[in-house]
Amino acid sequence: MGGGASKANVLTEKQIQKYVKETGYAPTELEFLYKRFRFLCKRGVNLSRSDVQANAHLADNQYVKRIFGVMPKNELGEVTFDVFVRTAAVFRPDKPVATKLQYIFNLFDYNMDDTLDPAELSEMISIVRPEVEEQERAHLVAQTVKDILAKGGDTRQDGLIHSKCFIVYAQTLPGIEEMLTLNLVDQLA
Repeated sequence: MGGGASKANVLTEKQIQKYVKETGYAPTELEFLYKRFRFLCKRGVNLSRSDVQANAHLADNQYVKRIFGVMPKNELGEVTFDVFVRTAAVFRPDKPVATKLQYIFNLFDYNMDDTLDPAELSEMISIVRPEVEEQERAHLVAQTVKDILAKGGDTRQDGLIHSKCFIVYAQTLPGIEEMLTLNLVDQLA
């Protein structure tokens, strides 16, 4: 239940200064993120798996579940605001798209071997395109592997999708930067 601490409604000036320095967010953006985080935390001061599952907009989103799954947690298995804001900062407009793509790559490199094998790529596709049936997904995986190796470069000549070739390939996808950018200015307008 969030460690039993009471809910703080606002960030302190010291916290704001710390997060501005660490994340590059403006104070108004930090206040927005904090309010959003607090709104999501129904059972305490930190974000729990049950909070995510209880939110109708997040419960069925496999991408959100995957991000929540890889975020560092406290001893109660909850995500703190500190972790939440640092994760969101990866997707700021001024962050290089390669940094964002590396984060996405790492989300799906389950065995952490710096490659996306067909099973990991299939999982990624099932999250991004859940409407795709298994047989079509298998074809899509095979075609995507070919495309990534052809356009991203098989620099190691081993036929595997390494992070660098994934990033080179993904940067060529139309609209990828917009897709990977969390622009809070739009939310605050």
